[in-house]
Formats: sequence, C-alpha cells, structure tokens
Amino acid sequence: MKLKKNQLLQLRGGKFPIDETVKLNLARKHQQLISAGPARFTGEAYTTSGLFIVEGRVSGELTMECARCLVKFPYCYDVAIKETFMDENQIEFDVDEEMEIHPLEDDEIDIIPYLEAALLLSLPHTLVCGEDCKGLCPECGTNRNEKDCGCVVERIDPRLAVLGELFGKQDK
Repeated sequence: MKLKKNQLLQLRGGKFPIDETVKLNLARKHQQLISAGPARFTGEAYTTSGLFIVEGRVSGELTMECARCLVKFPYCYDVAIKETFMDENQIEFDVDEEMEIHPLEDDEIDIIPYLEAALLLSLPHTLVCGEDCKGLCPECGTNRNEKDCGCVVERIDPRLAVLGELFGKQDK
C-alpha cells in the first residue's frame, strides 16, 4: 500500500482516511508462523510542519504453531502504528534512528514494511495454543492435551543430581 506524497499535500492540513486490506510478507520472519491471512489497516494519513504522518491499526489473523504441543492454532492481532516521514530533500538536520523519522526518497510512502515490523514486534517470543497446554511427552512424544500416555517423567537438573545421590545414600 503506497500513499502519494502530493495527494497528502493537497489536503492542506486535512486527513486522508485509509481502510484497506493488505498482504503482509511475513514468511520466515517468526519461528512459529505457519501462514498469514490478509491484514486490515484502518487509519489516516496527514501532513503537519513538513512531516508526513501515518497512524492507525493493523489487524488480522495468523496461523501459528504452539511452542509446547506443535499444534496449529489461530492468533488474532490488533496493533497500533504511528509512523512519521520527512522529505529527504527538505531535511535541514541529520535524522538519526532515535528520532523515528523516516526519510522519503521518492514521491510515494510505502507503509507495508512498517506494518510488518509493528506486527512482528508485537508478537510474544513464544506462543502457546492455550495457557493450560500440557505439551508433548518428552519420553514418547504423545500430545498430552489429547491423551495421557502414562509415561513417568522425573526430570532432575543434572547440576543437582549429585545432591540427589547424596540424600539417597543417607536414607539407606
């Protein structure tokens, strides 16, 4: 989705409403992402003091893989975004990354990369299908959400195994 710079300048302080369905390219950008459906961006674009501002919300649904049980599940998102752009030819000062002002190199503003970045930054590092997900059995690999496999899993931290042996000897 690209916005024309001249179109925004002609509004003379007015706001340009945006309500579009966009395709985000999220392939291989998150380890648990299986697929991404179309996203909906609703917001507005306007100019003020030589700055081009785009703000709104991007929402949609992703198909993710649970980190515990590896089952696919839908993940709905609704992320706020506000990005500021400035014409590269009219910049009278050095723009650094901390200012969060993006230089414009041509007559169009492509906001898709910024929508993708906002969405990816909003995702948790690890996603699970539900808070009560039991995951896979480490012994047999059975999905413990679907059935109980009966395996006895007693995990002892290898750093503390010596203490377990020590206490085992004292009990005898």
